[in-house]
Formats: sequence, C-alpha cells, structure tokens
Amino acid sequence: MAVQLPNPRDDAYWDRDALIVEERRVFEICNGCRLCFNLCPSFPFLFQSVDALDVDVHADNAPEGDGPAAGRMAVSLDIHGNHAALAHDAHAARPRADVMGQVHALQKLPESAVERVVDLCYQCKLCDPICPYQPPHEFAVDFPRLMLRHKAIHARQHGVKLQDRVLGDPDLVGRVGTLVPLVANAGTAVRLNRVLMEGTIGIHRDRKLPTFADETFQAWFRKGHREPPDPAKVPGRKVVLFYTCSVQWNEPQVGRAAVEVLEHSGVTVFAPELRCCGMPALDGGDVPRATAWARQDVEILAPYVAAGCDIVCPGPTCSYMLKHEWKEYLGTEASQAVAAASYDLMEYLFTLRKAGELAEDYTTEVGEIGYHLPCHLKIQKIGFRSRDMLKRLPGAKVTLVDKCSCMDGTWGMKKEYFELSRQWAAPMLDAMRPAPTLSSDCLIAKLQIEQGTDKPVKHPIEIIWEAYGGDALAERAAPTAPTDEEDESP
Repeated sequence: MAVQLPNPRDDAYWDRDALIVEERRVFEICNGCRLCFNLCPSFPFLFQSVDALDVDVHADNAPEGDGPAAGRMAVSLDIHGNHAALAHDAHAARPRADVMGQVHALQKLPESAVERVVDLCYQCKLCDPICPYQPPHEFAVDFPRLMLRHKAIHARQHGVKLQDRVLGDPDLVGRVGTLVPLVANAGTAVRLNRVLMEGTIGIHRDRKLPTFADETFQAWFRKGHREPPDPAKVPGRKVVLFYTCSVQWNEPQVGRAAVEVLEHSGVTVFAPELRCCGMPALDGGDVPRATAWARQDVEILAPYVAAGCDIVCPGPTCSYMLKHEWKEYLGTEASQAVAAASYDLMEYLFTLRKAGELAEDYTTEVGEIGYHLPCHLKIQKIGFRSRDMLKRLPGAKVTLVDKCSCMDGTWGMKKEYFELSRQWAAPMLDAMRPAPTLSSDCLIAKLQIEQGTDKPVKHPIEIIWEAYGGDALAERAAPTAPTDEEDESP
C-alpha cells in the first residue's frame, strides 16, 4: 500500500512522534539506496553516521540504549563541526552489501545525528529528480520536504531563532536597507559591524552580502507605469512580473531588463506590489509566516490570472515556490490557478520565441559566457532555457555549468555553514572562472560566484537586454518577430 504523506494543513503533519517514525522510514530507504551520496553534505553525513553506529551496535558487547557506548561517540566528530572532513570525504559514505541490514542501527541513531542531517540539508532539491522513490512511487520519499517538516515542528515547539527571523524576512531587511542605502552598504563593509552581525544574527563575517539599491524596482516601475490599465481590458500577451525580493531591494536592473525586453515584444507587463515568496521563512521553519505571505500574494495574483495574465518570475527559487509549494501549503483553487499560470522568465521568453512572438532584433555581440544553472531551475524540468536563449544572441559562446552553488539563500550566509558552503561550491567555481562573462538566474548564487571568482555576475535577462541595445531598447520599435522555429536540445 502506498504511503500517504501529510501536508502542512493536516494535524498529522505536526505530530512529532509521527515525524520520528517517518524520518526513520525515509532514512532506512535512503541508506539502502545511497544514490544521493554526493549531492549535498546531508546524505554523506547520514550514511557515515549509520555506518559508524552500525559497528558499535553489532559488536558482541554492544550495550542497549542511546548512550555514548551505543554509538553516539562514533559520529560525534562530524556532528560537532568537522566540516572539512565531511566536505572532502563524501565518498566515504561507501556502498555496503548489508546496508538493508542496518535497520537496528537506524533505530539507535542519536537525535543529535538526526538534527545534523536536517541542518546540512540546504534545500537544493537535487535529490528530487534522481530519487527512484519520489511520489507517486509507493514509498513516497520526499527528503527535502521531510527536512522542512522537521524544522517546522521544531520551530513550533521552541520558537523561530533570531537568526532565522532576520534572514527569513528579506522584505523587512530590504525596506530598512533601502531607506539609507549608502549608510547600510557602508556599514556592512566595516569589519567591526560584520563581527557584531556574526555574534548577534549569525551571518558569517566574511560572506559577501547583497548591496541595497538607491532606487527600488517598484519605484522605477511606477515612474514609467503610473496608471496601470485594467488587465481584463488589455488585449494580447500580458504578464504579471513576480519580481522577487532580490530584484526589489538589491538588483532592480534585473527587473528593468525583464520589463523592457518583454515590452519590446509587445507584452503588457503588470507589477503590483507583492510580498516575499516565503522560502526564506520556510528555511527557518516559520510556516505560519511563509503561509501568510503566500496567501497574500495569491490574493493579489489570482485576479490577474483570471483576466488572462501569465505570471513570470526571474528568480528560480521563487518560480519554484509559485509552481509547487504554494499549492502544497495553501491547498486552494486560487493557488492551483496561480501555479498553472506561472513561468520562469527564461522559460516564458522561450515560449514566446516558439510562438514566433519574440522580437530578436539584437544589435550587440555578447561573446563568451559561463552560465551557471541554478538547482531550483533544474528541478523544474523545463530544459536549459536560459542557456538556449543566450545561445541565440550575436557572437554568443555559452558554457553550461551544471553544478550547485551551495547557497540556499540563507544557509550559505550562516556562520555555521559558510566554510562548508564554499567547499561544496568549489567545483562550480572552478568551472565558472575561465569565462570572461559570468551569468546565473539565481541572485543568491551570484554572491557565491562573485566572491569565489572576483568577477561580476549578470542575470541572463541583463545580457539579453544588452544584446538588444541596453539603455536604447525602451526607445526602439519592435519588428515583426521571426518565424524560425528550430528547438534547442534540453
């Protein structure tokens, strides 16, 4: 009989005893499979912990219980922070012929090890597309959502940590930072301030942080779109831009590029004031806040969808939330409708091109580009649409870097995981360095790449905007879109 997983709207979801049973069930399946041993730190740590514990509990004189002699000390080294050993020894989580016989060891896995497995999962979700037991398989293994459930129950019982309350509310941080951007940006560059930030809210003193914009995206948009028309009365293609917190407070030029590129192809763009998608709050277990924000956004977006608008989003994590998580946490018809109408920005541009509705009157060569594929874009299973769009630009030579940045927004900023994040991102950074122009759809991965390569990183839409002529684009009339319909390989 297939396992039925509870959702956050069910009382069973919040039952801690049921959570423990589910964790042991999933851990046993993952331990027997081990296909994900090299995807993130969480899996190798789990497998190493079980292997070490298995030796103790199967010894002739192994005591019963959950004390040190029953295996806790065998895994304590990595539980308490030997990040380098864990990062460089992923293959130590070796396949074993008898892993399915380790069920007794799994039952004795100490709570400290379980907590560490949860902490080391940074929600890249790369295990989803390769897991052979994902729903609708009867085993119904959903490791990332199980980790979020653990954090949610812990937060309900013990409260949301200050670190997660601050990092989980990018709108609040952005609103404060953009009030006095010069002061805020200068303040984060002062070493003493960074040391204080590390001690109070746990942001590592050496992590590159986003800068606050002098003018927010909404302020720029309102200047050129003062009286938005009734969307129901607008003919033709029309979209709502879910512009994301990063675009609003830190990278408004990305939103500008998206608006002007879309409008150049005759698409009407709406950009009502929206809240955070909620993923940063979920990372800290704050389900009530994430759900409230999602509900507010759905209430704003649903009438646009009913009026025939699509929703486009330049942020992979946010577009993933719109498509998949909001309907999980809200369970409403409106959230389902929003999900069905949502597109990643590059996915939408590719759709326009396939329909012969994208103007491709580029004027500027772009050259060699190293393009980083974000994990939350990859798991949407839409193909490599950003790469496909970049390849069509004049003079483009695009190198696809399909490796994780290991940021997960807030995870890679925390003092506990900063070094581990950089170590696991090393293969991606090595692959990105050679290209003269670097690009990623993820504006959080951008921080990791810029810090690790000392090169600026552009969103793909910025490069496309530049290929159209940049600042001159808004003044140009779009020609008839070409009918070249060849597809790109996925």
